[in-house]
Amino acid sequence: MRCISKNIFLVCTIALASLNLLNAAQRPNILFIVADDMGIMDLGVYGSDYYLTPNLNKLASQSMRFDRAYAASHVCSPTRGAILTGRYPQRIHLTDALPWDRLYKNPKMIPPNHVKELSLKLPTFARVLQKNDYRTAMFGKWHLGNEERFFTGKEHKAYGFDEAFGVSGKAKAYDKGVNELTERTLRFLKENKKKPFMLCLMHHVPHVPVACPPYAKALYDSVPKGKHQKNSKYAGMISHFDNSIKKVLDALRALGLDDNTVVIVTSDNGGLSNLSSNKPYNGGKGSLYEGGTRVPLLIRWPGKITPGSVNKSVVISNDFFPTFLELAGLPLMPEAHLDGKSMMPLLKGKTLGKRTLYWHFPHRGTPGSSIIDGDLKLIHKIESDTYEMFDLNSDPYEANNLFEKQPEQASRLQKMLARHLKEVAAQEMSPNPQWDPKRPKGKPTNFGIHYPAGRKKGFRLTVEAYPEWFKLGRLRKDR
Repeated sequence: MRCISKNIFLVCTIALASLNLLNAAQRPNILFIVADDMGIMDLGVYGSDYYLTPNLNKLASQSMRFDRAYAASHVCSPTRGAILTGRYPQRIHLTDALPWDRLYKNPKMIPPNHVKELSLKLPTFARVLQKNDYRTAMFGKWHLGNEERFFTGKEHKAYGFDEAFGVSGKAKAYDKGVNELTERTLRFLKENKKKPFMLCLMHHVPHVPVACPPYAKALYDSVPKGKHQKNSKYAGMISHFDNSIKKVLDALRALGLDDNTVVIVTSDNGGLSNLSSNKPYNGGKGSLYEGGTRVPLLIRWPGKITPGSVNKSVVISNDFFPTFLELAGLPLMPEAHLDGKSMMPLLKGKTLGKRTLYWHFPHRGTPGSSIIDGDLKLIHKIESDTYEMFDLNSDPYEANNLFEKQPEQASRLQKMLARHLKEVAAQEMSPNPQWDPKRPKGKPTNFGIHYPAGRKKGFRLTVEAYPEWFKLGRLRKDR
């Protein structure tokens, strides 16, 4: 009898192990590719009349293309924090590009002392996937704290990544590290083809400074300039990135991984207007207009998503965390990804219903906050305390300001935005008691923490002391 019981136990154990192996094999790999400053109009499939992106266009024909995908910020670090945590930048107080405080000599308003490193106390999708037997990796741009500690000091493991790889300075100068990142990615795919993986491939292109290999720039020697896009070196960076996409997708197919790998391509914010153009959309990187926050988003999942489909639903960076969970067959964690909704219903042809999204940037340039509620969008410019409102359905390029024409709707959105900022305890700007209205604001200067390239120091403070008015601002209690 005891022998029979042991045999039954052994059979059950083997069956359970086989079931687990089957489940592991069925769980899709996730390849998450993020470009740096790639605008909504930088791909042919989104309307570029100059940049050559045949491989991304082909990927789009195999994917679901999102026409109203938004970055959580119009600059990089806040969006990256939102992706990783599923929370608005204003909730985690990471609202400007790290690691500095970029301050003017004579500002009217004092920016808040935002965090300079993503807190390890926050939940991340990488930790969750890692605990559920995914091999996790982060290659390329981190930009959420001390790069040296993250890559060589193994801090990436604390954030939930089994592996991390940062490109060399020489590679950045040549092609923004595209070749290095591509080669490292191909190696990772070969090494992890038998286990579910989650690879975050975070490119440095097409962020400045421009670095374009000769072959890529030469592609444009006989290509007519576009109506708004004319920079051949920038165009070369886009095409070099496009060529990397081809190599990676070819590798997935050669390894037999393409049918069970979800491929996602997006950007961290809108394109830089002085190098490229987001027209006909208004604005660019650093702007709360559509050109600064609306980004490309392609999602390919063979056999699950209708190829070549176009989705006009509103989604945002915060939504990736819960989406990754559901892709991996895991339950949602609303207490973790507080501000994100899974895109899984959209991928299955369903809807998410009306969305309300928020932005908050109390810093340099044109500080402001904004809200999108359905088709209506309200922008608040903090320094001038002025507002604009647009109907994105009839006016996606934000040419017709409805703020004074529809006061009831404007008031409703103002109240919703104020309530949100209070609920998430957003940091705010405060008046500068030393502001001289007769003097110019001046140019922004970087103050505070720097992360040197060497390995001897983790942090280095700038020699120049913070302005007295900023110290006064830091003493106040952020509302």
